[in-house]
Amino acid sequence: MGFFAGFFSGFALTTSVLYLTVQVHRSTRLEQRRAIREQVDQINWLASSAGAYDRRFAPKEKDLRDIEERRRTAAQQQPTMKEVLKHRWNQEVEILARKAHESRWEDVRETAVEGWRAALRLVKKE
Repeated sequence: MGFFAGFFSGFALTTSVLYLTVQVHRSTRLEQRRAIREQVDQINWLASSAGAYDRRFAPKEKDLRDIEERRRTAAQQQPTMKEVLKHRWNQEVEILARKAHESRWEDVRETAVEGWRAALRLVKKE
């Protein structure tokens, strides 16, 4: 295996692992955020003194139904890890396709030739 093939395969492996690690961390953070919000609602319900002495201030059934409805919709709206990765993948492919469609290949060729000449000058120490 040549230097460039080994370098780029190692780069691809490293970036893939880093990308997956970041996505797992992000989904874990979202799940923790949802759990903390749910716990805050429960603590507020248990610790609120409203209604402890005067039942007129106690939470109504409608308020409880709203909290339950919010929990259900939040659980339904949470995208799965597969959906998040698929969405990100589609965004990356769309960006790359747009770049390939909008690029002028003559400019790419000229840039590559200039880079090659600069590398040769660097190697030859001109």
